[in-house]
Amino acid sequence: MLWLEMSRDEVHGGGDWSFTNCLWAPSVKKGGGKWAFWESLLQVEARDTVLHLRGTGKKAAFIGFSTADANGLETSNRPPSAGQWDYSTSFYYVPLKDFAPFPSPIPLHKTFQNQDNALRHYFEANKKLKADKKRLFYVIQAGRLQCLNGAYLSEVDDNLAKILLSDKNYLTQQNTQHIVREVNTGEQIRNLLSRVGQKEFSDQVRNNYGHRCCFPQCTVEDSKFLVGAHIARWADVPDLRGAMSNGLCLCLMHDKAFEMGLFTISFDLRVWINRDKAEGSSWGAAHLQQFHGQPIRTGTVSPSEAALSHHWERTRSHPEF
Repeated sequence: MLWLEMSRDEVHGGGDWSFTNCLWAPSVKKGGGKWAFWESLLQVEARDTVLHLRGTGKKAAFIGFSTADANGLETSNRPPSAGQWDYSTSFYYVPLKDFAPFPSPIPLHKTFQNQDNALRHYFEANKKLKADKKRLFYVIQAGRLQCLNGAYLSEVDDNLAKILLSDKNYLTQQNTQHIVREVNTGEQIRNLLSRVGQKEFSDQVRNNYGHRCCFPQCTVEDSKFLVGAHIARWADVPDLRGAMSNGLCLCLMHDKAFEMGLFTISFDLRVWINRDKAEGSSWGAAHLQQFHGQPIRTGTVSPSEAALSHHWERTRSHPEF
């Protein structure tokens, strides 16, 4: 999941609660009541990506992104400088890590100008949705695109991310120095969009397998301990990126074993154990070898032979199909 933090406050909590160190918000409005854009913090999961929108007016810009270091929670701990939210007795909180600044920040006013039609179309399409309707950081008011006041943390799907982070929103080519910064910004953005795509892929794969590890007799069904694993790696086979047939739902242990090549999957969707590698691991020897030849659980979309072939080759296994 990609989230958008819209921060106007320059102090923003101070100390360890300062900007890019964490997300935080009061748990209630002054006088009581909840606010959806604060409640969003409780939906953030570890490894989610957070895009940072900073500043006001013509200075407002997308300046970089961070990674959630843990799931969102409610705490009685307090920011050093709570400002106008000092009244609250508890706060929503998400620790962040690995802030990656854009060498060329992406001005919001240029984004609104360059992507006016695309953002209007997205806004109207989202308004018609029911179950999947997203809370957006912007509105159309008096015929103009503008930020929604108080939309601190909002959702950004793959389509909206591509609109907001399009290269035409920041490319200027004014001089050599600008070009270098813009090239570096483009690399950062490609990294961010890749992460967003991988997270959405993982969610889709877990849904495809009914949120159960597909390894034979594995009982893990808790989504916090499941991943949508790529069969052919994301970087190796661009043509299979995002394809459901390139995914397996695995628990954390079986995902690691699959990545290390302790086992793979044959074309008839049975586990094939690499005995040499499995015997070199005490866990592999105890938990994998007895399942050699057993069928995996399948989802609505089954693994493709093309993806499975890539995994066979990468793990240097030589099965008989």
